[in-house]
Amino acid sequence: MIKEKLLSQSVRMMFTSGVALSVSMLAHPVFAEDEIQRVEITGSSIKRAEKEGSLPVQVVSHEDIQKLGVTNTEQLLNTLSVNSAVGGTTSAEGAGTTTYGLSAASLRSLGSNKTLVLVNGRRLANYASDGTSVDINSIPVSMVDHVEILKDGASGVYGSDAIGGVINFIMRKNFSGFEVSGELGGTSKGGGQSTKAGLVMGFGDYEKDRYNMTMSVDVAKDDAIYGRQRSYAMNAWDEVNGLWDQSATPSGTLRTFRPTTTPNAGGVIPNTLIGLGSTIGNALDGSVTGNGGGVKSASNCTANGSAWNTNQGTCRFNPSPMVALLPEIQRANVGANFRFKLNDNHEFFFDAFASHQLTTRYLQPSPYSVSFLATDKQFQIQNVYPAIILDPSNPNYPAAYIAANRPSAAGQPVTVSYRAFDGGGRGNTDTSNQTHLTSGFKGTVFNNYDYDIAYTHNSSSVTENTLQGFQRQVDLAKLLSHNPLFNPYAATQTPALAAQIAATNYVGNMLTSTLSTDSLDGKITGEWFKVPAGTVAFAVGGSLRNENMDFNPSAAYQTGDIAGYGAQALPLTASRHSASVFGEVVVPVLKQLEADLAVRTDRYPNATSTNPKLSLRYQPLSQVLLRASYGTGFREPALVELYKQQSQATTPTFLDPVTGTRAQFTQLVGGNPNLKPEKSEQASFGLVVDATKDLSVAVDYWKIRVSDLVTALDPAFIVQQAAVGNAGYTGLVQRDSTGNITQITATAINAGGEKTDGFDVDVKWRALKSAEYGNFGVRLNGTYTHGFDLTLPDGTVQRSVATTVIQTGVDSAGHPIYNNSNAVTSTIGGVIFRWKHQLSFDWTKNAYGLTLTQNYQGGYTDNVPTGFAPNPSGQALKVGSFQTWDLQGTYTGVKNLTLRLGVKNLQDKNPPTAVTLGEYFQTGWDPSYYDPHGRFIYATATYKF
Repeated sequence: MIKEKLLSQSVRMMFTSGVALSVSMLAHPVFAEDEIQRVEITGSSIKRAEKEGSLPVQVVSHEDIQKLGVTNTEQLLNTLSVNSAVGGTTSAEGAGTTTYGLSAASLRSLGSNKTLVLVNGRRLANYASDGTSVDINSIPVSMVDHVEILKDGASGVYGSDAIGGVINFIMRKNFSGFEVSGELGGTSKGGGQSTKAGLVMGFGDYEKDRYNMTMSVDVAKDDAIYGRQRSYAMNAWDEVNGLWDQSATPSGTLRTFRPTTTPNAGGVIPNTLIGLGSTIGNALDGSVTGNGGGVKSASNCTANGSAWNTNQGTCRFNPSPMVALLPEIQRANVGANFRFKLNDNHEFFFDAFASHQLTTRYLQPSPYSVSFLATDKQFQIQNVYPAIILDPSNPNYPAAYIAANRPSAAGQPVTVSYRAFDGGGRGNTDTSNQTHLTSGFKGTVFNNYDYDIAYTHNSSSVTENTLQGFQRQVDLAKLLSHNPLFNPYAATQTPALAAQIAATNYVGNMLTSTLSTDSLDGKITGEWFKVPAGTVAFAVGGSLRNENMDFNPSAAYQTGDIAGYGAQALPLTASRHSASVFGEVVVPVLKQLEADLAVRTDRYPNATSTNPKLSLRYQPLSQVLLRASYGTGFREPALVELYKQQSQATTPTFLDPVTGTRAQFTQLVGGNPNLKPEKSEQASFGLVVDATKDLSVAVDYWKIRVSDLVTALDPAFIVQQAAVGNAGYTGLVQRDSTGNITQITATAINAGGEKTDGFDVDVKWRALKSAEYGNFGVRLNGTYTHGFDLTLPDGTVQRSVATTVIQTGVDSAGHPIYNNSNAVTSTIGGVIFRWKHQLSFDWTKNAYGLTLTQNYQGGYTDNVPTGFAPNPSGQALKVGSFQTWDLQGTYTGVKNLTLRLGVKNLQDKNPPTAVTLGEYFQTGWDPSYYDPHGRFIYATATYKF
């Protein structure tokens, strides 16, 4: 039963520029016994007759994609159980973080930098701003014929960044005619409307006319969704469960003003601060005029745009209604492939696509505090205090409140927090463009040997521009400090001062970055010699690759003086050459046993590595297949990981256990030219059984170990470990004479490593085939992650499956002490689920079809809701399992027309409550796995002619 369908008999030639391999789809067992033809199996360069090979591959067909009702590639890959938000990037995560519009996949939770993404077997350029990941949304969905996911670490076969696996998008070719499609969808709660249109056209028949040109055009627009449009995302805290966002303090929070009194080398006392100062509080917690803070009232809070938090007894700013849960995204993609038969033995081919994406997002107004301004070096350069200073002569100075709560500061200048409502909500755009061009020749020489050779050019460019709400910090501090007209206890200022605040906005370019790769690859394959069990086949090849990156922040970005952008960004221009050679041999040991041995050598300027891979395929019966593999790999750090200049940034809010201060602190971030390559070992073992003619089951065990892991540690974890005297971390935390943190070193390092293992399950059951009742089928794809252990530089092991926190001890009251799991925080969040699956039920009869799909993920342990009494024991939050159901109906009763009507999240389920504590701008829920569209109703139409 493990045989090739007649419809799949054409050889799907694919190439990787880094490997120069031709590979093809490995599907799951099929239910037809048609003529068998040799095909190329993903993970190998050599054609063979068997459909199921020695490596596990999941295939998502064009029809599967249509049934999912997706409008972009990110939505498609999020349905895969093997893909994870840990190490990847979703569109939602781009709200408030510097993703620059990137969407990236992460197989096995190992990271997008260890997930190889291909189109027709060839590499794309990494995203220009990120430098380590491919933007999956740049791939035109209408042009995709099917997707192959190699769920086995394969850097020994494919190249250095295939440790976690390979995602290969195979584009449509030899298409003839026209196909027009359109989709319109919307949510039941508002926001998030989606429109999409596509055109695929093809000319010529390759076999008859000796050529074919297939082209596609995709355009799509997804509207934004804001927190105010979703009940679960409207608040940064919960009066029952705790704080979701600890950093969103309101205007008016006071700290003592601590200027230096020490002259510099020129004998001048500079305008710098000794430290952040001590917290006094917010006068709105009592009254602005001051009565010792004895009266606490919610009515005071609304004056400066904040709200009352009963359990904390304080005013807090609630940013959540203003935060984009999803940004507005406009996309346009074009693609083309051309094939020309020179003669019976040789072919010229050309593949290309180009994508354009515009991402627009708006957020809450910019906040200001001493901790935010401390990293801005422009204050030192311009000799300005890094603070907004409120003088006793200011009519809004809360003298009585300060005297009652901090007598030593009475009558003294103080620093004050402020949120710049008059500057407008922050708005910016990211424009990304990607091109992919491949041309080459393939065919047969000397009658028996297949060859292919190709040149590939990839480029990615990203531009970010601000629209409003991002102030020049020094200008704003100079404007408001010592200004008697400034009132930090009002949401908006006088019209004249408001205009001056708006005038400090920086509107213009923040970043223009490009990354390009050029490669030349070639290979030759054929049969070598015969042995008693069959014929030994071989493949040899090589590639040359050149990579160039130009990260060019604007002059304003380089100053580090633009609010909301944190550290100064410094230019990076870097390039490197790499080369590889490989060989592969397939040996039929017995009639039922086949061995495949591949070896590959990659050479980079700073490293050379040779990695083998051995896989075995044993089929004792036609209904049973056993497969196993073992290989090693390595990943040379990306240019940005090596050479990105180090600079200061601001951490999320956390508690310093030494001083008891809960704040945001300065951290040093950036690259590390001394990084070593990551190394890996990976192994798998699987069983595929055609239990009956209509039932197929595949179970595969996988295990991957990565050493010399390139990562950046969570700053809160660094501080906590340094506080308990862990020698591996004490040197990473700097403090001033009073014990306040001045800097945390959190640059890229080689950590101990990662180890993960688990099982993949794939069940396909044709439950019923009836002329009277129709055809009914069931499909289950699931992943069980048994372990994901992160080893830190000091040897500490963090077990990170189904948890976002690690218990590191107990406090004096016996309450647990937690830190964020570094496996999560070093990759912008996410959850490694113990079990995740997609279960679909299909029914078709004549022109009608229905598909019901369950998307399921297990529960996990989340962070600790903090801030007040409802959680006195400090226990972490338990998040339950979560599932949604999707339904789609199909009608094909009109010639050449296919109509689909679908509903995603049929029950309109809200996400489970989650505590992310600064990992995202969104609060109360986790954007790494939940789609805030909620119930989404869509209709599509496809017409072919």
